[in-house]
Amino acid sequence: MKYYKFMGSSDRGVFEWLMQRISGVILILVIFIHFFSMIKSGEWGLKKIVLGPLFAFGIFHTLNGFKMITDDYVSSPIWRAIILAIYWIVGITLAILALSVVASL
Repeated sequence: MKYYKFMGSSDRGVFEWLMQRISGVILILVIFIHFFSMIKSGEWGLKKIVLGPLFAFGIFHTLNGFKMITDDYVSSPIWRAIILAIYWIVGITLAILALSVVASL
């Protein structure tokens, strides 16, 4: 905490904070739907219907959480931009892989 210095204002990041909570609730609902559909059918359940939102909101929730951590603890604007660019590359790559998995089902 010695090196942490607050550099922003309190009115930034509200949308990201709200979307993090909404995507978390949607992820919980989708996982429960998938889990109980697997129990009821004995197979992969509602695989095609559930996997799309699961991948989309899972990738968004994960990378938005990483962005919030980066915004809080990386003070250098250059390093923050590099790390956020890496998050975008990883996110786009994972989205393409997820779309290929869902399309192949």
